[in-house]
Amino acid sequence: MRKTTLTKLAVLMLLAVFLVTACGSPKDGGTAAPGVDSKMGGSLKVVIDAAPPTLDSHLSTTNLVFQVGWHIFEGLFTLNDKWEVIPMLAKDHQVSGDGLVYSIALREGVKFHNGKELTSEDVVASLKRWGETSSNGKSIFKSISSVEPDGKYGVKITLSQPTNLLLVFLAMPNGGAVIYPKEIVEAAGAEPVKEFIGTGPYKFVEWVPNQHIKLQRYDDYQPVDFEATGYGGKKVAYLDEILFVPISDAAVRVAGVEGKEYHFADFVPVDEYDRLKSAKGIKAVASQPRGWFAVVFNKKQGIMSDKLIRQAFLAALDMDPIMTAGYGHKDFWRLDPSIMFKEQAWWTDAGADKYNQKNIEKAKQLLTEAGYKGEPVRWMTGPLEYNFSLAAKSQLEKAGFNIDLQSMEWATLTDKRGKPEQWDAFSTGMTARPDPTQMVIVSSSYAGWWENDQLEALMDQLRKESDFQKRYELWKQVQTLFYEEVPAVKIGDYSNLRIYSDEVEGFANKMDLFFWNVWLKK
Repeated sequence: MRKTTLTKLAVLMLLAVFLVTACGSPKDGGTAAPGVDSKMGGSLKVVIDAAPPTLDSHLSTTNLVFQVGWHIFEGLFTLNDKWEVIPMLAKDHQVSGDGLVYSIALREGVKFHNGKELTSEDVVASLKRWGETSSNGKSIFKSISSVEPDGKYGVKITLSQPTNLLLVFLAMPNGGAVIYPKEIVEAAGAEPVKEFIGTGPYKFVEWVPNQHIKLQRYDDYQPVDFEATGYGGKKVAYLDEILFVPISDAAVRVAGVEGKEYHFADFVPVDEYDRLKSAKGIKAVASQPRGWFAVVFNKKQGIMSDKLIRQAFLAALDMDPIMTAGYGHKDFWRLDPSIMFKEQAWWTDAGADKYNQKNIEKAKQLLTEAGYKGEPVRWMTGPLEYNFSLAAKSQLEKAGFNIDLQSMEWATLTDKRGKPEQWDAFSTGMTARPDPTQMVIVSSSYAGWWENDQLEALMDQLRKESDFQKRYELWKQVQTLFYEEVPAVKIGDYSNLRIYSDEVEGFANKMDLFFWNVWLKK
């Protein structure tokens, strides 16, 4: 057996979902390091844009599930500021020479909120349930043949085939492999857990529907013995309690923070930025890029199944005014051709000459070559994407497209996009993922159905290859194919606006929210 640290490959695979920023001045969204003039006590009131459907991470990949839940629950691994997998409930791990057996040592003396000590039985029961119920768990469990206790404080995971993705999946918070007490896992089965008991710095107190979710400091929390970094390291529960308050109306969320009823709000309308960034007592900051706007085409049937017409669509677009119309202030968006983000080592400009062409004449030529006769393009868009879609519609009509832009609620759109006879294109956002193999746009099963033998061969090699440089070259080929085949059009990267009271200290402005190591000045 060999003891391992995270390889460069695994580090790089984490970059997308876990984009982080270094601490800076408060006006830039950075804060003082935990422990600097910090103080205990107080109730932090955090406005969230909706109530999470559950707090059971095994059963949902909704961001709010883990952004509330990871104050309560923890997994074996998480990640640091250098985008490296680091231990959380795990102490360390070893990998066999053939890469098939992972032996994970657990930290001893860690207690759940009910006072029970965490052991290998809890970890095995939780991981097996995660593998049966979570979309992420199901994905990695295709390569796992067994999960077994290895003494009271050890777990052995045996793979059916080598993969460099195991630790990445165990560290992902979205649909994460959090550890529950064995008895709670067994009682829940495939249903949501009924008791929210974890090992985190805060414990669950109550959930009052449409009012709040209340967490309270867990006085017996056992932090790791190294400094806070990224989403891990030493966690301190400075606050007496945290209240997560769901408010769907953005104007009410903003007014609540301005009126000092609440301390923090995310997903604030970007058009409020110029006013809020100079408002007294408030910090207004842009998050890291969360995803990129896309127009996805129906390649199974209909007018957009013709590659030449898809290429014409791409050629016509001028992305700058489209993103301006769709997302306003330039601090919250950027143009970039890469499917993966600039902050990632997976970033590539392969195919970039076909991005943001703003070439109406070329589009017209391609439409003529395709024999396009003005058939309507049925384009579905939700509320968030409507403005950018409308701006793109205007450009496309100048090239000769007949665009039937259909605005609808997101729930309706997601229902209709599974029925290829009902649409030709839809607008959406492609959110960040740790590894390119996890980007849904390169999956043939994703709505739009990009079925291509060359793509499947490249993706199969990507999943099997362990050398990063070889994988990177394969990924460049995938992105080149993306711009040749145009299964979708990338518009641009986007961020969101968040505001918080200047009473809040220690907040780390990363992509995803957490409030351990945060304190209140008053």
